[in-house]
Amino acid sequence: MLIRVLREMANSELNSHTALAKKLELDPELVKQMFLNLETMGYIISDDPSCVDDKCEECGVCCTKKNKTEQEKLNVTATRWKLTEKGKEAVLKSP
Repeated sequence: MLIRVLREMANSELNSHTALAKKLELDPELVKQMFLNLETMGYIISDDPSCVDDKCEECGVCCTKKNKTEQEKLNVTATRWKLTEKGKEAVLKSP
């Protein structure tokens, strides 16, 4: 099931728990938990929507997260999810 979620993420630029749950006919909370598991395992990474293309040491994706206050981090309304290199390899190797 996790590979199925990774495949769907690889085929779409915008990924949300709700959209993937609907597409895969799964409970949104289950998909949310899958996202967290995939992130923990290193297959995906969350990305702040206000990020720029420069990478930072903190998250490996952007340079803006470390400059935000805690309140600004809490005010983010959407989380973008991206496949890591490990995630891309898993999709390519899956049957």
